[in-house]
Amino acid sequence: MRLPITLLLNALLLGAFLRWLWAEYRHAGPGLRRWLLPALAWRVLLTALSTHWASPDLAGPVKWSRLLADVFWAHPSRVWPTLQQAAFHLNGQAISFYRWSNTLFFYKIQALLSSVSGGASWLNGLYLSLLCFMACWALVRQLARLFPQAPAGAAGLAFLAWPTVLWWTAGLTKETLLVGAGAGVAALALPTIYQGWPAGLGRSVGRALLGLLLAWVMVRMRYFFALPLLGGLLALAAVHAATRRGWLGSSWLAQATGLLLVLGLAGGAVVALGGEHLSLRYFSREVAATYQHGLDTSVGRPHVAYSHWQATPASLLRHAPLAAAHTLVRPWPGESAQPLYVGASLENVLLVALVGLAFIAACRDQAGRLPAALVIVLALYCLLLAAFIGLSTPNLGTLSRYRAGLLPWLLLLLLQNDYVRGLLKKIPGATKQ
Repeated sequence: MRLPITLLLNALLLGAFLRWLWAEYRHAGPGLRRWLLPALAWRVLLTALSTHWASPDLAGPVKWSRLLADVFWAHPSRVWPTLQQAAFHLNGQAISFYRWSNTLFFYKIQALLSSVSGGASWLNGLYLSLLCFMACWALVRQLARLFPQAPAGAAGLAFLAWPTVLWWTAGLTKETLLVGAGAGVAALALPTIYQGWPAGLGRSVGRALLGLLLAWVMVRMRYFFALPLLGGLLALAAVHAATRRGWLGSSWLAQATGLLLVLGLAGGAVVALGGEHLSLRYFSREVAATYQHGLDTSVGRPHVAYSHWQATPASLLRHAPLAAAHTLVRPWPGESAQPLYVGASLENVLLVALVGLAFIAACRDQAGRLPAALVIVLALYCLLLAAFIGLSTPNLGTLSRYRAGLLPWLLLLLLQNDYVRGLLKKIPGATKQ
């Protein structure tokens, strides 16, 4: 019975996706509609390539996900209890994790996918990639609808077309879940912040539950990535509500002051109430341990090494600006002849050029048309994430992969200014809905 049920489940999923695709194609504006099918084809192509040249690191997750899927099929009543476990003994083999391990969570996600796909890793990767695409597309559509004066192509390029973002989020990677969940949360939160809850109790409850689920996925994948984004969106909601009621001025300075105040209070509350795992001391130790492990495994390969490094909050703060810069510019051209590093260095040249262009545009009051509060939230998120990635990831190859969680949000900001807007006009549908 397993094969017929598997075929039926996959047919239902394919039908649901095609129905969603047709609905999005019909409801998207003429300009934005031109992005949908090419962006989907581009993602499917990169998903096929990344699956064909899969990392050897995927062998373990694929094996254990299939074993767990067999347990789910043989004993359906054990699905929920098994998902709560942190140690498994299957077919004479054992594996264990600590309960908040993102690797453990990723194994369980793959096991659920394998239960539907019949253990086909390429199909698991395709499902994850398509879910990420749906979330990113939803965010692009919402940004185009909420802020029609901003270039739609900025979000389209950032979330749907940028090659390295798609490469690291196309298939069985943690970044696929991380970026997809973050984009989905933002796609649900921004309309609520700027337009209020949708009409109807059912839709409101549904959006709230989906948002909580996506936030939970993001937190479980990498909570040091998730908490700044979730906190930023909550602070944005508070500041926007205060501005609408006249409690706060509409200037960018007033918005920035309000956001920093709310974020400071929220951060202090999280540190005070979150326990040891959210304390500054724990954060410092974890970053230092990850950094040292990265150094130990990067001998003979391009990497970043900081002088006078210590596992203290003061040391992390002192090195944070340099770490953020490393995240954006390393590897630089000529640092390595390996294709991965050459491609990353060329991308970094383009990123530095975009940063310089955005800075010039801001100085000339041509930074773009997104609301100031939203820009401030995303800019703070990008800076915090760039510093965290640079501090914890000395290996430049790994840094390029982890940066996929940052790049779409950074590009969304860098592609907003009027200079880039002029270039985007040459792309059909890039500046209008």
